[in-house]
Amino acid sequence: MSSKHPSSAQAGVIRALPEVVRNQIAAGEVIERPASIVKELMENSLDAGATHVQVDLEEGGSMLVRVIDDGVGMNGADLMMAFESHATSKLREAGDLDHISSLGFRGEALASIGSVARCAIYSRPRGDDIGLRIENEGGRIQDPVDAGGPRGTTIEIRDLFYNTPARRRFLKRPSTELSRCLEVVQRMALGHLNVGFVATHNGKRNYDIEASMDLPARIRRTFGAELSESLVPVEADDGMFKIFGYVAPPRFARRDSARQMWFLNGRMVKDKVLVRVLKEAYRGYLDPGRQPVAFLHLSMDPALVDVNVHPAKAEVRFREDRRVFAFLLNSLRSAVAQTDMATPGEGLLRKALNRDGYVHHPGQGAIHDPGYLPRPSEGRPITEIREVPGKPYVGGGSFPVYGRPASALSEGDNATVGGGHAGLGTDAVGAGLLTDGAVDTLPGPFLQIDKTYIVRALPDGFEVIDQHALHERITYEGLLREVQNGSVEVQRLLVPEVVEVSRAEKALLEEHKDALAKIGIEIEPFGETAVALQGMPSRLRHPDPMGLVRDVAEILATTGKSPTAADVIEEVLHSAACRSSVMAGDALTDDAIRSILQRGKQLENDQTCPHSRPTRVRFTLGDLERAFHRK
Repeated sequence: MSSKHPSSAQAGVIRALPEVVRNQIAAGEVIERPASIVKELMENSLDAGATHVQVDLEEGGSMLVRVIDDGVGMNGADLMMAFESHATSKLREAGDLDHISSLGFRGEALASIGSVARCAIYSRPRGDDIGLRIENEGGRIQDPVDAGGPRGTTIEIRDLFYNTPARRRFLKRPSTELSRCLEVVQRMALGHLNVGFVATHNGKRNYDIEASMDLPARIRRTFGAELSESLVPVEADDGMFKIFGYVAPPRFARRDSARQMWFLNGRMVKDKVLVRVLKEAYRGYLDPGRQPVAFLHLSMDPALVDVNVHPAKAEVRFREDRRVFAFLLNSLRSAVAQTDMATPGEGLLRKALNRDGYVHHPGQGAIHDPGYLPRPSEGRPITEIREVPGKPYVGGGSFPVYGRPASALSEGDNATVGGGHAGLGTDAVGAGLLTDGAVDTLPGPFLQIDKTYIVRALPDGFEVIDQHALHERITYEGLLREVQNGSVEVQRLLVPEVVEVSRAEKALLEEHKDALAKIGIEIEPFGETAVALQGMPSRLRHPDPMGLVRDVAEILATTGKSPTAADVIEEVLHSAACRSSVMAGDALTDDAIRSILQRGKQLENDQTCPHSRPTRVRFTLGDLERAFHRK
């Protein structure tokens, strides 16, 4: 009777792959493009204690990536092991994986790179008079030979993917690959202070950071003065976690996360918890579709985080992610609230000048481009300002003059002025200090444009305020404060407002009616396809009952959460505040405008509405001087 299984003497079909093939497979996970090589080699340099790292590139890195450092160097025995798979100086036993403090640790990078490129390593330890050089061409490794050169290590990677043409075809244009490589160098420079960095491409220097530069100086060198001068510092330490760095105002937000940088114990990471907590810190200040800009260093005991999650080492896993989240959220949200969220007018003026054919030249101001001079027949008529029927000029008078010392203010300047518009209230008086000791008592007069925008003078220019956006923020903050304190005052309607809804919406509203009542929205069923709104928060002066009920139903259906959830409460209050605030088109008296501004000054943030739109645009005297060609 024959056996169903082949004899053990028969040759099997499963075979061990040659080492060079194993390394090429590993390279597919670790080495995607030249930027991957730059990252791996720079991490090795930093682990070696380098204080200066230079990266030389040719053709975007596809032809050459050379990394030169002044680290401790390698002797002959180390060089012989450098291209061996899973050979590393950073781990000794399995237990070391529980507290990794180095950037590299897998021992895969050089073996993987050597299998798909022509590589050479020169190294000279700090105590040796001569160095050694070893070469690896597609997995064929030569013995080390003596070579002269500076102390430290130089690694050259040439002709990436020369022996795997299918992968080489997936590389982008040199300019694209260069951009990816420089992004890595920039992140390393921002993540490792006290280390100098240089990057060159085709012999030309592209990036240079001195070792003496602090983080703000590095950000300025990398991304420019406008961003660096607008950053707000973050610094906190609870004994277990420590964070320091900077966050940018919401106006610097981008569609991508290229300027959202997290460094965990010096390691560049893109962790879901960190991305989410930063997004949460900007909630209410930033359009949800945009990414905030921040440069943040997080430190903790290496035993509290697992970095051995993915071959690229960009993902991590926190052992106490909830505590990390709470610590970071408190620190970040406090810093974000201190950023200047007003929209500067300089960019708007620049766009207007460009539309008119003017070009801004540093040091020369706005100069008309001779190529766009209008022909005589195309001359623009002078526009005369006329009073528009049905839209009288609101405001009048000259703007106030600031700069007087506080002691020189008259008694009338400090008078408390109440609201002049139903629902604005008179519960706030604010006096914020201005420059040189002056006090901003909001004396007016104010200019209201199109019954939508308020113009007021500032010590160094003026600002334009969106009346609806600012009042919406005031109303929202008041509602949120009452909900958090459990003290929502409810105005019960003499005649309940009946709102038609779908059967599904009615069931949803009925299910959560007790939770809705806690935030001041009292609803009872009314027939098969309607509910009766019997009470609303009394803070809502001119509510839209039908719109409010339908907004609540939509929010509950979309989120699938209870109205007690923090994000649902905020969405409901956003909607309520929007529908009951001063609207575009409402004519306001000077007293009403002053009341809105005074109440706004008492808020932690009055520079964005709850939906993250700016409440104001500011123009400095410098902006005006450039616009009128005085500079």
